[in-house]
Amino acid sequence: MPDSEKRRTRPPAGKKPLNVYIDVDHTILLSTANELHLRPGTREAVARLKAAGHRVYIWSASGASHCHRVVELHGLGEWVDGCFDKDPAVEPPPDLIIDDDWYLVEKYGGFAVRPFRSLDPKDDELLRVLEELESLGHL
Repeated sequence: MPDSEKRRTRPPAGKKPLNVYIDVDHTILLSTANELHLRPGTREAVARLKAAGHRVYIWSASGASHCHRVVELHGLGEWVDGCFDKDPAVEPPPDLIIDDDWYLVEKYGGFAVRPFRSLDPKDDELLRVLEELESLGHL
């Protein structure tokens, strides 16, 4: 089975605007003792999703205020439609998620990425997700 099929579950259908929920910790953010590092490709990913007409939400088990801090600190606000706590009853409901937790990707549908646990300028996880969304006609 190709890697892309292992990383994706219940791909979205059609070309309607999607509610895309992106996880924070270990998906787009690496916290070290001194700094909060944004995963390579994060800005491009949220910008392309927004430019394609999708609604982009950031959520985290650490809470909405944590998401707001990350969005503000890393200048993502122009592309982000909202910040939320990871709550199964979140509104609007996710059409797909991007997360390092495979269980949640299976639950909601979307794309699993390798956990962002170390700095690697060659990290292309989010760019690969964009390629897969493009192949499905969503970008």
